[in-house]
Order: sequence, then structure tokens, then C-alpha cells
Amino acid sequence: MKRILLFAAAVWAVVVVQAQVPQFSSRDFEGWVYSNPATPLTQSNILNNRIYLYTTRNGLQLTLTSPSFTCSAGQVIDMKVTWITDQWKTEGFNVSKVALTAAILDEDGAALDSVTFTPVSVSYTNMVNLSLTMPRGLSTARLRFASWEADVNSNGAVRQIEMTSMLVGDVNQDGEVTVADVNAVLDVILGGDDEELRQRADVNRDGEVSVADINRVVDIILQ
Repeated sequence: MKRILLFAAAVWAVVVVQAQVPQFSSRDFEGWVYSNPATPLTQSNILNNRIYLYTTRNGLQLTLTSPSFTCSAGQVIDMKVTWITDQWKTEGFNVSKVALTAAILDEDGAALDSVTFTPVSVSYTNMVNLSLTMPRGLSTARLRFASWEADVNSNGAVRQIEMTSMLVGDVNQDGEVTVADVNAVLDVILGGDDEELRQRADVNRDGEVSVADINRVVDIILQ
């Protein structure tokens, strides 16, 4: 009850996603930077799978970096990467080297956090799902994609990156965390059967929707 009263006194507080995250495809790559000077970012090079990520024979790390975007603490970036491995049937290919890493960069280019997907097996076209949460105190960021262990025999190419953004605690997906999200969690606890809403209402990711999730939303609003 004490927490509920405390929350009621602060319902004016709102946490808001400030901007859309950048997208990457053959139609949308403005502001992105590819570290290979021999291969410019063009529609043709993207469509023909020439945006490779690997370490060249002379030690150059080929990476792909997004333009800067506005972000908020607690903002979760979900990334679905279309990842082409056109050498997957060739001699020398090593699936263990095809791991794809996404990192959050600050304004100075320092990596603040990263996540890596390591496949067990691959085919020509692969869908790689990655997710990162923006750290507190960061107002603008970039995302860098790399395949640090890949070599010329085991590289991959980025064809497309689809990104979606949400706030932890934004259960009703209106772009902000407010008392409405507390009510949405409560509706699930009281018997709501919308499965997608139930998944979002598990704010603390413990596998169930309970008062603990209400408390987590309250904490986000009051922080």
C-alpha cells in the first residue's frame, strides 16, 4: 500500500522514447559508415551482399556503424539482421567464426555494451536477432555491427537491419511509461488473456506477471 500511495503522488512522471532508431537496407542507409574504403555504401553493393564483416588478411576490421540517434535510459533496441554467408559450403568455412556482434557506442565511439549471436549452423540467408538496452545517462548513441572472429573464409554480409525500439515498462506500447502501464499489468494479473500483452507485462522477465512487475514499472517512473 505504501508503494501504491507513493506512486499515486508521482503519476505525473513520464519516461518517453525520444526518437526512432535508424534502419539499414538497400533503400535506407544514409549516415551509416562502412569501414572498408574499397567498397562504398551503395544500393548495388548492399543488394549484391558486398557489405562483409570480417578481419581482412592485413588485419583491417570491417564494421558497419549506424548514424547517431537520440535514446533514453531503459530503451530496448531489438535488431533483426539479414545476414548472408555465401561461402557456407566452401572449403575453409568455419561456422564458429561467423558470430555477429552489435555494440552501443557513445559520442566518442567507445563501446558501452554489446551482444553477440553465435550460430550453431548457417545457410545462405540467415535471420539474426539481437537486443540491447540503453544505459543510464546516455542521450545519443550509435550501433556498431562486427564479426570480430571471422576471416576471409568465414565472413558474412549485412543485407538489412530492421530495428524496433521500446521502453522497459511500456506495457501498452504508447511510447511512454506511465500509470497506464501499471493498469495494463494489473489487467493481466486479474485475468487478461492477450498473450502479447502478457509477455510485455512480465517487465522483470521472471516468467510470470505479478505485483513484482507493477513494482518494477513504478520504479522506472520514479527513477
